[in-house]
Amino acid sequence: MPACAACDRYLAPATVRPDGTCPSCGRPVDLPERPAAVEEEPDAFPWHLKLAVGALVVYLGYRAFQGVEWVVARFF
Repeated sequence: MPACAACDRYLAPATVRPDGTCPSCGRPVDLPERPAAVEEEPDAFPWHLKLAVGALVVYLGYRAFQGVEWVVARFF
């Protein structure tokens, strides 16, 4: 979190001027160092979510089949 030592307060990142100075006193703001971006692989799709989606597809397919079967039996 950016901090102004002269004003003795913390600043929201959006309030710091683009040149890195304090909006109230105009002195440079102590900006925290950001860690180097570590490229990580995105998390894999969880197996239990794959299972739930597969079960949902099977269930909805079965219900669609029942719906078509009901329409055929009722109107034909």
